[in-house]
Amino acid sequence: MMQILYSSLHNLDLNQDEPVRKDIPSDFESFMQSYIEFATSSNDTSREYTVRDKNRTVVSCLSDLFGDVLKQGDVITDPSVSDSMSDSIALKLLDSEKTAQERVQGMSTIQKGSIVQALIKDGDSYTYVIAKVEHKEWFEGETLQKNFGFPNENKVWKSAVIGLAIVADAVMLSPIHCYINTQAKYWTESFLEVDEAKNDTTNTLAVMKAVDKVLGPLREIAPIDYYNLRNSATHKLQTEQMINFLDMVGELFDHYSPNVKSVDTTILKENLLALSQVGRFDTQFHTDPKVIKNLKKVKISVSPTIDVLVREAQNNWEDSFYIREKSDGKSYLMIRCEDEKTLRMFPKDKD
Repeated sequence: MMQILYSSLHNLDLNQDEPVRKDIPSDFESFMQSYIEFATSSNDTSREYTVRDKNRTVVSCLSDLFGDVLKQGDVITDPSVSDSMSDSIALKLLDSEKTAQERVQGMSTIQKGSIVQALIKDGDSYTYVIAKVEHKEWFEGETLQKNFGFPNENKVWKSAVIGLAIVADAVMLSPIHCYINTQAKYWTESFLEVDEAKNDTTNTLAVMKAVDKVLGPLREIAPIDYYNLRNSATHKLQTEQMINFLDMVGELFDHYSPNVKSVDTTILKENLLALSQVGRFDTQFHTDPKVIKNLKKVKISVSPTIDVLVREAQNNWEDSFYIREKSDGKSYLMIRCEDEKTLRMFPKDKD
């Protein structure tokens, strides 16, 4: 059973010099539980990072906090060290956000929110959770004092989950799993100060290989479905964008109607999602189209003397290619043509 050994909540205001620590009332515990659950279990979209330097602020502070809690036998009677360390972590985030805001001034705005921290124990395992969560701000009508509140949706903007253990009297950290709801890099680069365990290039290539592994058997038994599905996946990966792997898989299979009845998209979806659990790629990453430059090419054999080479995946495969059977019993591959020079090379079909 999961236990929360320590938790803290700080409001962040970029116009203030320091975070504001808030006491956590008993009726707010359900919010804390939902934030922790999102970061540790319900959110399947994350990226793996490794510790750059154990002496950096966040890593050093949570190591000291964890060590102090263990000394107190997992029951905190003196919270002075834990409070001091969580205050330092919150201040580090505030400073990082101020710097990031200055850098993007006039282009975007750092999402307003609070920082939630928790040391949890589940069996013999310890985990530290840091989450940037949404809060609302308003001014009291009479006093004009600024107040904060939390919406019922319990939105988590960013999170970090760090496994902790004691090995030979030293605090050891497992790879850190981070979730970021935008492309903001300050969360990992200047706040946590961690490095990517896998980069965009390796992630893009690994996902493309996973798609080929799952769809491969369709190539012979259902070639239309194979090319339709592979083309759709390749088109996503050859476009520069942030990929949420779970969303990508859902978009690939959820509304696809197979041409061959034996193709079970539910099983295909399950098999592809299962490969994300192997750990060979992150479930959130930015595509690197260059890495699949050769993998996205498809050669179509039309006859013993004619091949068609498709250099890039198409947004909609069926809009560009289809088969037409003529009255003489012969079949023709019809290809949508947008090149005027090519159109002038061939006679128009009179049928």
